[in-house]
Amino acid sequence: MASIQIAIDTPYVTKREFLRRTGMTSSTFDNLRNAGRIPVMDKPSAKSTVLVNLYKWAEQAAMQQV
Repeated sequence: MASIQIAIDTPYVTKREFLRRTGMTSSTFDNLRNAGRIPVMDKPSAKSTVLVNLYKWAEQAAMQQV
């Protein structure tokens, strides 16, 4: 089994920054988030900023079979 290293500069990023980094569209993000495929921090209120958990997202990507 091969090992990989993933460097993450910050544990959480905003939705806007995540979209910038990945090139993903906002509607694709919303669909994947609603399907539970993009891990986000629980929001204390409906108007709070959406924060994506990059650690969990990288972990999910690393566990995928290719």
